[in-house]
Amino acid sequence: MATVINVVSGKGGTGKTLMSAVLADMLGRLGLNVVVVDLDIFVRGLTVLLYFHKRESLSLVSAPQASVADLFINKNDVLIGRKYHLGISRYRSFDVLPAVHRIDQTLNFPDIVPSTRAEATKVLEVLLSSIPKTYDVVILDSRAGYDELIAATHSVSTASICVEEEDGISRVTADNLINQLKNDAPTPLFRLTNKARKIESLGDLEREPRGITELGRVPFDIDVMNSFGEEDFWEGIGRSLYRVALSRAWNRFAAKLGLPWELKETRLSPFVSDRIEVHLATFTLRDRVLLVYGILLGVSGLVLGFFDRDTLMFFFRDPIRVMAVAIGLIGLAMSVFAILRLGRRPRDATPLKYKG
Repeated sequence: MATVINVVSGKGGTGKTLMSAVLADMLGRLGLNVVVVDLDIFVRGLTVLLYFHKRESLSLVSAPQASVADLFINKNDVLIGRKYHLGISRYRSFDVLPAVHRIDQTLNFPDIVPSTRAEATKVLEVLLSSIPKTYDVVILDSRAGYDELIAATHSVSTASICVEEEDGISRVTADNLINQLKNDAPTPLFRLTNKARKIESLGDLEREPRGITELGRVPFDIDVMNSFGEEDFWEGIGRSLYRVALSRAWNRFAAKLGLPWELKETRLSPFVSDRIEVHLATFTLRDRVLLVYGILLGVSGLVLGFFDRDTLMFFFRDPIRVMAVAIGLIGLAMSVFAILRLGRRPRDATPLKYKG
């Protein structure tokens, strides 16, 4: 049987969907057959990703194939044993079961939400049994928060991963969700901290997380967050610390469950020093270029401007000295500009201290 991984979060905005997609792609490139089920029916982030991949085709599932929403809309038929042919579509190295037939499909909340946990569990069991047996891993991208459906996804899964952030609000909501899910089912439950800002080096990633349920921390990288869904997103992931940290978190998760799949942690870094790259994680790629070249130009310009003319060889005459000083000032201005842009991020981006 496939390994079913349920991805949940106590609140929205933790990067749960992005993490599910990146993890699925890494496992797919490892040679596994992976399908991600978009259970976040109203937000439908993974379905939107598939929509752009299909060149903005409104129709994602063709009749008589079924989307996730179809099973819940027709839950009375599901409960009496009706089977469905699911409209699973290919996305890069993994597959996606869309939340809806059409990307712009409107839904009536009471028609979708199961009345009881038993009803939700039955629909999920039919959904999972309808997924072809060829898949090694099934990832359930659940919506944020808690309801009967979240409780049911936890109970039918091999394990659940709660994605949270470092701030106090996220930690408290994650604590509440985890405590509730522990009472619902004995399914293994793990925690993963996403968008972490207090990582100083790769050595911080190498240290074992505290507690048997902690999978580690994935560092915040503004380029990863901003480019999700863009054409250059997947190329950038291969150069990011985000990918390394998520690979290590998966390897811890796999070791705890006895799964035989290990992800490689290698990457292509544009910087010589990992410590420098981590400190620049909150800069966009453009700002990183401005900063690096600004420092180079600034240092070069100041050296040219202040060293003795004879020392700088025969071709460094007075007009060149003036140009060198100008280059240095421009370079320093570029660096200051990049740093000031970093300071313009929203105030709530600063992590809150959590005592618990």
